[in-house]
Amino acid sequence: MTPPAISPTGGWLGTILFVILFVAALALFGVRVGRLITLLQKARPEDRTDHMGDRVGAFFKVVLGQSGVLRDPIPGIAHFFTFWGFILIQFGLLNLILGAFNGSIPFLGDNRVFAIVLDVFVVLVLFALIVFAIRRGIVRPRQLNSSLHGPWDGFIILGLILLVIVTLALVEAFEYAASNGAAWTPIGAFFAPLFTPLGKGADIAAYRTFWWLHILTVLGFLVYLPRSKHLHLMATPFNVFFRSYKPKGELPLIENLEDREDYGVSKVEQFTWKQLLDGYACTECGRCNTVCPALNTGKPLYPKEIILGVKEALFVRSGEILGENSIYNKLGVAGIKADKTPEEKEAHHEPMVGGIISQEALWSCTTCMACMEICPVSIEHVPKIVDMRRSLVMEESEFPQEVTSLFNNIERNGNPWEISNDKRAEWAASLEIPLLAENPDAEVLYWVGCMGSFDRRNQQVATSVAKVLKAANVDFAILGPEETCTGDPARRIGNEYLWQMQAMQNIETLNGYGFNTRPVSDNDGDTEKEQHEAATAVATANALNNKHRTIITACPHCFNTIKNEYPQLGGNYEVVHHTVFIDSLMENQKLKLLKGFDKRKLTYHDPCYVGRYNDTYDEPRRVLTVLNSNGITEMGRNRNKSFCCGGGGGRVWMEEKVGKRVNQTRVNEALETNAEVLAAGCPFCITMFEDGVKGVEAEEKMKVEDISEIIARAIETK
Repeated sequence: MTPPAISPTGGWLGTILFVILFVAALALFGVRVGRLITLLQKARPEDRTDHMGDRVGAFFKVVLGQSGVLRDPIPGIAHFFTFWGFILIQFGLLNLILGAFNGSIPFLGDNRVFAIVLDVFVVLVLFALIVFAIRRGIVRPRQLNSSLHGPWDGFIILGLILLVIVTLALVEAFEYAASNGAAWTPIGAFFAPLFTPLGKGADIAAYRTFWWLHILTVLGFLVYLPRSKHLHLMATPFNVFFRSYKPKGELPLIENLEDREDYGVSKVEQFTWKQLLDGYACTECGRCNTVCPALNTGKPLYPKEIILGVKEALFVRSGEILGENSIYNKLGVAGIKADKTPEEKEAHHEPMVGGIISQEALWSCTTCMACMEICPVSIEHVPKIVDMRRSLVMEESEFPQEVTSLFNNIERNGNPWEISNDKRAEWAASLEIPLLAENPDAEVLYWVGCMGSFDRRNQQVATSVAKVLKAANVDFAILGPEETCTGDPARRIGNEYLWQMQAMQNIETLNGYGFNTRPVSDNDGDTEKEQHEAATAVATANALNNKHRTIITACPHCFNTIKNEYPQLGGNYEVVHHTVFIDSLMENQKLKLLKGFDKRKLTYHDPCYVGRYNDTYDEPRRVLTVLNSNGITEMGRNRNKSFCCGGGGGRVWMEEKVGKRVNQTRVNEALETNAEVLAAGCPFCITMFEDGVKGVEAEEKMKVEDISEIIARAIETK
């Protein structure tokens, strides 16, 4: 691709016209991008500048390496070729633009290796477009559908990309023919013999014609791109770079609750800039829809539509947010809205919560985070849903009727039931388990949780955990009546005020017993150095006293809340899920079990708040593999692809009135393995699955057991 001897513009007038068009396209592009950025600036601030090394690494892996989209092989590979082909074509475009000024890209302009690589990707992009066209036009998977956007935009983009590569190929072919092979490219050399008989004059005219068509197509693409759903091509690199590196189980804290005028999000501008950037970055691939347990059981929750609904609400209100006198409104570049059908037009007059996004969709969410796990561009669905729930609960007092008693009981009794918290330790009356008040120096605090303390079925789990700890000679105690609900269900439902009240009470109790790994500072302005010095001082003191104090719990929801969310309010603790703690006891030879004790065929369910939220997959399986002679028969959806039991996000306290029951769907998956035992490590899961087993009338086929119950039997047998 040497500098052309033939001017592609046809002379200085053509070059001037090209410059005018190029500058105009850049201006339209810049105005639209400026508007989009200004909308983000109007949103709530949020710091996403930590973990810079990880952010750079994620950019290379997810953006350049396309690791997210490649998890779905066929469209993923097609997207990979399109992405890299698009980048390489831009270098080819730059070379063509410089050709208007009789120049070329240094080192690449006349480089045959680059010419070969470019043309190979042109062909690969063509095949990728065929794959995309077949998927959209023939296969039409349901996940690609959207109630806010029709398929027309996708076909426009495919058509533009096709036009870009076809015109580029024709430019190369006619340039090769017109230059007698001086401008060598593989595509040019292949097709030029077809055009050589036309004569040099015709070849030059065709070369210039297709050069202009190629340039105009690219400039049109440039103007259209930030006004289309393919805005994600620009937004995804930034969205991946600014992904959250906080614990996955940590919801955003509402600060200064007593002094605020709003709670949660009811208007789109109340989201943070990163939450709005998610909408820009959405590829509308629908992967989140395919894994959502609510949608897959017939509930009205489409995770993709939540993200698109936020974006649509932003664009609908953009004039108000930016002001009527803004340069963007004066230039009339609001962008293309979804207003083609009566339903889409009506959406422009609806509020975001309860209109564009229905309340039924928000209340259907189990907060299992499967949507976030599978998203190839790091979109964060769950925090948005909880933020909108917060507005409904704390501003509008609109929530499912059945959770009213839940809120009242947690506030009055410290647990979800109408049971006095003084009875929290009655389950342990015959087990000789000390209270922490009686043994304040205990190395391990067993946080029993509300289900283990009050629910009759899960009291059996609590008893089994205690027996395991005793068998391993662990120095442990329980809080008894001093323990109160962690507030997890209240927070996930949207009652942030009640969660903070419960959290502060528990933090005060735990800090009073010295479990905090870092003392709470009276100075909110502590520097990172001061925080590090304080943490070091505590660690040193513990080492000198030979103290290593741990909180263990059999409830993943308690585990996640204390471990990942209490630090927001000054409670920093070493918290371990009971399956991990038991695994460590076995590894350190403190707990010796009969290998192959359990001959039954079993499968294991990964609880969402242990698995996806806290990346704990191997430890429970190691324990079960020792106990069971057959190992584990995995369900089709396991580990980070595990299907929710249906109890998270406060759903265990709500009636399931629409579609199939989530718990029965998961139980049926377990039954497909022909397992006799469905092992779990979560009281919510156990409750949901036992109801599910009854619902599908499989009580004689399958038992539901916590891992600790299997271990306790092995200990008693030994």
